[in-house]
Amino acid sequence: MSRVYFLVLISVFFCSFVFPLDSAFSGISPEYKEAAQKRQDEIARQMFCSEKAGKEKVMKRDLASFVIGCMEAIERAEQAIKK
Repeated sequence: MSRVYFLVLISVFFCSFVFPLDSAFSGISPEYKEAAQKRQDEIARQMFCSEKAGKEKVMKRDLASFVIGCMEAIERAEQAIKK
């Protein structure tokens, strides 16, 4: 049982840990900051789509296609805004 308590404790601390996004780019060389920002944006879109799939109760077998479609829709919307 102590393993179960340990795993629950670790999962609670892991889920409640907030990673500051501003300090994530402070230690990166200037030539890599743009690529790091793009990757961070992609991760944020993926997390948003995963949360959306959870709220809409998408089945596991359809999860990948749902997330990919959601991310493509967000990218199209971002490109439309830029134009």
